[in-house]
Amino acid sequence: MPLARRALLTLLSGSAALLAAPAVAQTASPRRSGGELTFLIGSLDSGWGLNEKVDSYTGIVWGQLADKIVHVDDKGEATPWIAERWEENAGQSEFILHLRAGPSFADGSPVDARAVAANIELWARGDTSRGVGRLGLFPSSTYKGSEVLDDRRVRVSFTRPTLSFIPTLGYHKTVLRSLASLNLKAEELGNLDRQIGSGPFTLQSWLEGDHVVLRRRPDYNWGPQALAHQGPASLERITFKVVKDAAIRAAALQAGQAQIALNIAPHELRPLKARGIRAVAPDSLGFVSGFSVNTRAPFFDDVRLRQALQHAIDRQEILDTVFTEDWKPVTTLLQPNVPEAADLSALLAYDPEKSNRLLEEAGWQRGADGIRARGSDKLRFNLFASPWVGTSKQVDEVIVQQLQKVGIAARLQVVDIATFNARVRNNDSVPLREISRSFLDAGVVGNVLTDADRGDNWFKLGQSNETLNRLAQDIATAVDRRSRAETLKEAQRYVLEQGLFIPTAQLNQRLYVQAGTVKGEAYSGGGYALYHGAWLDA
Repeated sequence: MPLARRALLTLLSGSAALLAAPAVAQTASPRRSGGELTFLIGSLDSGWGLNEKVDSYTGIVWGQLADKIVHVDDKGEATPWIAERWEENAGQSEFILHLRAGPSFADGSPVDARAVAANIELWARGDTSRGVGRLGLFPSSTYKGSEVLDDRRVRVSFTRPTLSFIPTLGYHKTVLRSLASLNLKAEELGNLDRQIGSGPFTLQSWLEGDHVVLRRRPDYNWGPQALAHQGPASLERITFKVVKDAAIRAAALQAGQAQIALNIAPHELRPLKARGIRAVAPDSLGFVSGFSVNTRAPFFDDVRLRQALQHAIDRQEILDTVFTEDWKPVTTLLQPNVPEAADLSALLAYDPEKSNRLLEEAGWQRGADGIRARGSDKLRFNLFASPWVGTSKQVDEVIVQQLQKVGIAARLQVVDIATFNARVRNNDSVPLREISRSFLDAGVVGNVLTDADRGDNWFKLGQSNETLNRLAQDIATAVDRRSRAETLKEAQRYVLEQGLFIPTAQLNQRLYVQAGTVKGEAYSGGGYALYHGAWLDA
């Protein structure tokens, strides 16, 4: 049995705790006030600007500094936070947000309708004059505008049905900031001192790329309705410290120099268990880990090549090598807790004979070196591990070996976030882009299929594929979730049959490895930790 798997099995020792973390940690210990939580994190390199600057790492920090309009749990259910309730018309194109009385930003300004409307406007439209792009998962293409009805009511209108609007308000990037923060000059946007939220903690100090220290806000009293704790946070202080090396994060945790470390490699977990360390992987709504296929890359416009990759990957071997028996194989391109996820495991069956047959039909013949070629072209490419997923490198190492068995030469590249963004995201010579995206509403699926309405166009087909065009349109214009769920299942089947998305394993962007003294933390539907209700046990 591989070392990584043995270590993780030892940590779990008969428990499925790693994959069954509750939305709110359960404990019988009495709540204690005070204490400092030290959280070791792999990166804070994306900076502190607006919208897309909030990434998988900085999103955890923002979850303590800023509130959201709604809270969304791991089943996709939206419940009140800053909005105490909301109304929606029958056509799902107009929403009225009713805001709770009392919340204020850390600068003393109210979290009122004017501030909420301004935040929504910036998420939807961005501000090109200051280099602020629109928020990617916000339904901007159908957005008409936000109208302040009075101090506590905002009307938000869209040009067509927009079922995803309310859940999107709980997204880790839709953090509420004060009007002063929203109106900063371009050169001030990256200054965390000037970014003011209304959360349970405020900024004490920070050093770019090194650390952020937060302190408790004593007058906070407007946490999410779904969470048990109300009033000020119990913790006095939280320190987020950047430690890029996962092994060093593990060593510091073992030495008691921190209470939480994010994304420690499985083989580092065994010695931590004896010290009362536990690992928590909260359920995360979103896409599974896998590759979106760029059909503009050389040769990947051929469906036979894409299908050959789909069946060349042995997903059970990935689980056996990198994860544990508590993990289940992927069955589609969506996480299993997404309500609209389908079971399409038959389309993902490991079948190297079929892969070889498809490759030969497409004209790719094995050479003396075992690598397939067609004329002077070799079937080789670079494969880039996701810098946001701790297990990506280990998974991709297994995949490289599996592809080699059918004559495909993939060379693994491990790069940092900045390099990945620069070399991979919009590079049409890279055929496979590893995706690790969470969401809070499955309507996002329609937005990735084409480039219509500023869609993400994952497969680089634009609007050339009529089936994808129809599916994207039907998802976007649905007025009830039941009919949209059927369309989403059809979309999942078509994308997998066409080999446009290659699932690998269930998504685990955030593995919280933490001391047993950490109690009462909670998690959003995107797997982001909330420490408003947390405390440190003696």
